[in-house]
Amino acid sequence: MLRKLLKIVLILALLLFLVQIGLHLYRTWQDKLEVPLTPPVSTFSMGKMASQVSLLGINTNEISYNDASLPFVDLFRSANPFQENVLRLKAESVTYDANGWPNNLNGGEAGTRFLGELPADALPAGEYTVLYDGEGEIRYGNDAKLITHSPGRDTITLEAGVNARLDASLVIADSNPEDYVRNIRILPPGGICQHNPLKRVMDASACAGDAGMYLSFADHYAEIVFNPDYLDFMKDFQAIRFMPMSGITRNPEAHWQDRPSMAEATWGGTYGARGAPLEIMVELANRLQKDAWFNLPHAADDDYVREYATYVRDHLNPELKIYLEYSNEIWNTNFNHGEYTQKKGIEMALGLNAADVGYEYYTIRAREIFTMWEQVFGGRERFVRVLGGWDTRPDFAEKVLSYNDTYQAVDALAIAPYFGGNIKGYREAETVEDIFHLTTAPDSYRSLPEVLEKVQRHAQLAQQFGVTLLGYEGGQGLVDWATRKPDQHPNPLFFAANRDPRMGKLYTEFLEGWQQAGGQLMMLFSAPRICQWYGCWGLKEHIRQPREQAPKYAAVLAFIATHPPHPVPAPPKPAHNPLAIAPRNPNDPLIVWRPAVDPERVFFIENPITLDLLLEGTVWDKRNLFGKWQGRWDDDFLFLTVRVYDSKRVFDSAHPADDDSVGFLIDTDNSRDAKLDGKHDFHLIFACDREQVVLGKDSAPLSAGALRSIRFDMREFYDGYVLEAWIPWQALGMNPAIKDRVSVNVEVNDDDDGGTRDGKIAWMAQDKQALTDPRQWGVVLFSGR
Repeated sequence: MLRKLLKIVLILALLLFLVQIGLHLYRTWQDKLEVPLTPPVSTFSMGKMASQVSLLGINTNEISYNDASLPFVDLFRSANPFQENVLRLKAESVTYDANGWPNNLNGGEAGTRFLGELPADALPAGEYTVLYDGEGEIRYGNDAKLITHSPGRDTITLEAGVNARLDASLVIADSNPEDYVRNIRILPPGGICQHNPLKRVMDASACAGDAGMYLSFADHYAEIVFNPDYLDFMKDFQAIRFMPMSGITRNPEAHWQDRPSMAEATWGGTYGARGAPLEIMVELANRLQKDAWFNLPHAADDDYVREYATYVRDHLNPELKIYLEYSNEIWNTNFNHGEYTQKKGIEMALGLNAADVGYEYYTIRAREIFTMWEQVFGGRERFVRVLGGWDTRPDFAEKVLSYNDTYQAVDALAIAPYFGGNIKGYREAETVEDIFHLTTAPDSYRSLPEVLEKVQRHAQLAQQFGVTLLGYEGGQGLVDWATRKPDQHPNPLFFAANRDPRMGKLYTEFLEGWQQAGGQLMMLFSAPRICQWYGCWGLKEHIRQPREQAPKYAAVLAFIATHPPHPVPAPPKPAHNPLAIAPRNPNDPLIVWRPAVDPERVFFIENPITLDLLLEGTVWDKRNLFGKWQGRWDDDFLFLTVRVYDSKRVFDSAHPADDDSVGFLIDTDNSRDAKLDGKHDFHLIFACDREQVVLGKDSAPLSAGALRSIRFDMREFYDGYVLEAWIPWQALGMNPAIKDRVSVNVEVNDDDDGGTRDGKIAWMAQDKQALTDPRQWGVVLFSGR
């Protein structure tokens, strides 16, 4: 019996020994990877870090070499992909592996930037370790200088030049295709103490004399992952919005296999390329014990949505709250999300108005996503269903909450209240005092009082619809998008205002106003960023900037300390749509025509009217079939301006309506009959290849002299053309006066391949017969100012 027991013990000991060898070999293999293929697991304690309970959250930044928040301990995580060739090297023949590493230079070079335009103090001084696998040579540039080299390991310094900014690059100058240079990691000096991952230390002596508690960045980067300065900044906020870090903006990815992966060479880059893996975002929320706000890509298919939900369900701390939002700012025409939702709405035949069907598709897809997450989670207790709003447009919130009673399927309406938008006034400003005056004057566009008024309106809407009001972004918004350099006026004044103690006071007033209006969680924008021509958005200008030098950040921390949240239960859902809108009176004016008092600006499009109702064709594209228009008037003329976006101009048909052309329809007596009456209803067609206007079918007749009196100019642009027309009232038999009304419509005909036209859009329509039915046209009021 004893022999059998000894034999069993020996077998078990042998098996345990083999398991330990296997684990050792696995870890050795895994250490050779750039980062672990599985999410990093914390091997150190977060200590006694207090978890903030606050009304305030924070937005992350896009991953880029000039991201001053520096979220990762490995600086190369934020480098641009080699394929983008930001250094403009001879790289035409370079090939890359599946993760973006150059696997054959083919006589060229491959390089990238990993730091750019950062303040000198954003990173600690000292020697940085560069680790890499493979055989080859790495050359360093800008402020990165090589100190020592050995196979697979370099030592460099990073010291800002005379411009006091850190810029750093590297070039793979030589690489063995059989064992190419890859898995580059750039690691700062020092490390952390295992019991305090929020504090950077330079050596083991700082860890209470216990050398075993010291984790150097160079040896433990794979488990440390995050810059301790970054963790220390993020710890003070209740929630983290990952929209920028995940690379949502202009991101075309639709399939789960296309998402950012842990093994990619870098996570930085331009639109569509950058983005952190979901594993990293979940790990950050878990380590800091912060609620997580996730945005799903606009084109994500159902499999993507379900896989995303499954990972979050299985890996995010179940005690943390989840905020779930479909895409980001689909109303914002600067992003392709808006065009995508509009196209999908048109494909689904939701209507003719591209903007409205885009909003409708947004609500449809958001509800589908919410339903899929509920199925994956087995309920919706863990997440908040967020519908994005438009801070200056309460009517947008009304539309999306009302459409098919969407308010019944969401928990929160989120807006982004930014104060400071009086661009004309800012351009005329001469001092920082002027900037603050415009930012606080009640009658100034997007001033703080005006923004808080819009917050109050949205809070009332949220209450009526039984949802919570959140802020997905918010703060100051001093930026002039027409500039391209930081020293261009008014940018220096904007930067000075952001650095002024008065800005901290405005943040306090803003946040108090938000809370008093009933707003709940506000996700401030954003983590530390440099001030550039595109704005000074960060609460700090770099991650290591002292609190006393960052008035916005200081004000936010003071607010958190003095304003504990008062969670308000979501109001009950109304049984019926609380804002069911009565049909519009068809005789009410939709727009006004203002007098043309400035001869030099009669054709200047100001607050243009959109042309995007698809009457003919099946494919709609803002670059090929889109327009804007405007009318001005005086005693003698109607001044008509139409800006058309068209990728190709065609004019080869006998009738101009089959070519690229603009049609203008006017019912001069505002009778609004069911069809053109042949007396007072005119249809004027302006064609690109004609010198004289052409009358459309069933138009009231015009004499040869009247036709010749209508002058117009069609100027071609790289992306379309502009119509400017002088239409004499005498030709139309009109003598307009202030407060008169007419019915009007505008059409754009599009031909892409010769023959008959391929598409048609218009201003006003309920159905495809709109241009022959004046009842559907828009009513215009003649204004005296």
